[in-house]
Amino acid sequence: MREKIRNFIDKTSEVLEIVINVILIIAVIIAIISLWDPLLEFINNRDSVHAFLHFLEYVLNILIGIEFFKMLCNPDMDTVLDVVIFVIVRHMVVIDTSAMENLLTIIGIAIVFVIKKYLRPAEKNKKLSKKKKKDKEIIEEKLPE
Repeated sequence: MREKIRNFIDKTSEVLEIVINVILIIAVIIAIISLWDPLLEFINNRDSVHAFLHFLEYVLNILIGIEFFKMLCNPDMDTVLDVVIFVIVRHMVVIDTSAMENLLTIIGIAIVFVIKKYLRPAEKNKKLSKKKKKDKEIIEEKLPE
């Protein structure tokens, strides 16, 4: 009986996850379409820094939505950290921040990159090193001697 309940909960959670992903895709598409107004505002007020920051805020929100969608589809450390990076960058670029807040933001991004570089699972590091080695071999084959 417990196994049936667990299977039902697993299936239900998978279906709900797919529903949320579809809703998120629709929301991102609508956001991309609605990007037209801020783009026109930016074009009409090219000299205004505010117009550019307003446009950039919309773009970064859409990128965060796309990265969040990728994270829901493939929930691993890399995609979660990508979302964190976009959120940190959006905060630093769009919101008026002090020099200390900017410094802390840059330190936060550096920490995220250190995590991506050194705390990646060993299996993923092996895959990346094999890919780099294969890419290097392909480049060496194409180089004239």
